[in-house]
Amino acid sequence: MPSLRKRLMALDPATVSTVLSLLPTILEQANKTIEKIKKGKRKGEAPGAPDLVENRDPAARIAELEAAVVQQAEAVKMLAEQHAITIEALRKEAARLERRLRLMTGVAMAGVALGLGGLVIAINLLFR
Repeated sequence: MPSLRKRLMALDPATVSTVLSLLPTILEQANKTIEKIKKGKRKGEAPGAPDLVENRDPAARIAELEAAVVQQAEAVKMLAEQHAITIEALRKEAARLERRLRLMTGVAMAGVALGLGGLVIAINLLFR
């Protein structure tokens, strides 16, 4: 069974470009998440600074958090759809490669059979 690296190297360029086209979106979402985490840590690290979050109306804060949750849910949904597209493209590519492998195996077997047959005929003609 071929290694994963050999399988990945044999992928169709169209499939690879599809997967690569999704990477910027994934990286963008990851960077946004990292920035939000960093901002949260900065606010928590300032010991003498007044916390603006605590001074706001709780209803406004809840609404803000709900909006953030909806936004994150939409981002997750978009990423899930992109992953589904990628997985489908990889499945199609794997099926195509499987068909190609079977075809090439059959051609190789026929070539070996013809080669052996030709060798037998040549040996018979040589020793007559």
